[in-house]
Amino acid sequence: MTRRTKKKILDVVVYIFLSCVSLVSLIPLIYVVLTSLKTYDQVYDVNEIIPTTVTLANYITVVGKANFMMYFKNSVIVAVCTTLVCMILSVAAGYGMTRYRLLGAKKLKTGILYTRMFPAILLALPYYVIMRNLHLGDSLPGLMLIYCSFTIPFTIWNMQTFFMQIPWELEDAARIDGCTRTQALFRVIMPLARPGIIATALFSFMTCWDEYMFANLFISSDSKKTISLGIRSFVGEYSTDWGCMMAATVIAMLPVIIFFLYAQKNLVSGLSAGAVKG
Repeated sequence: MTRRTKKKILDVVVYIFLSCVSLVSLIPLIYVVLTSLKTYDQVYDVNEIIPTTVTLANYITVVGKANFMMYFKNSVIVAVCTTLVCMILSVAAGYGMTRYRLLGAKKLKTGILYTRMFPAILLALPYYVIMRNLHLGDSLPGLMLIYCSFTIPFTIWNMQTFFMQIPWELEDAARIDGCTRTQALFRVIMPLARPGIIATALFSFMTCWDEYMFANLFISSDSKKTISLGIRSFVGEYSTDWGCMMAATVIAMLPVIIFFLYAQKNLVSGLSAGAVKG
């Protein structure tokens, strides 16, 4: 058997393995979608794994529920605003850490990374005291502030790592051509850093969109609840409306899926695509 043949066999084995892993990872998602299309009786019928009668009643019920769409809007506001703040600060901090010689920069980077090592539940009491003193308890701005506090450290670390991979010579060439440092940042560095910025923004958005613990601890008013708390509202004291819960889960996944499909085009692009002419 030649080396080329062995390589082809190995590629086929790897492809089959990755396909199986992907299929297994999709099983929970497929189950959620199928359950959302079942009637109430089919949900509790073990023989109805694939619904024989498909219905959109659960989606109609969820969308027609005014509170759920309000929860959806609150989550969009919190996730988008938090992502914007995190990206503005992390891009500025990441660029500054890689392009300027700062006193104690290594210790600062390590300190930023240490903030990610604390279990989230340990921060609940300090967050409560801070929110009470700032009069931001039970409010969306307060929730955004909490999300920024544990999302920004990772986004800064991720962005400064990505900026380090961009050659300084590209920025120097732009400066020689007459660009200021700010113009070089926005015209040269930012386009090259686009894949990293979008990937970091995707992480920030998903972190805020899926978060449940702090939203449950600090939000009590029904008008300010997020979508993760809205999904929990389908769990009653004596019963759970699984069909509506799964339909609400599918609706909650749509923004993340759309964001990922858009970001996927940029994640696969090369770091220095377009940096060299000719």
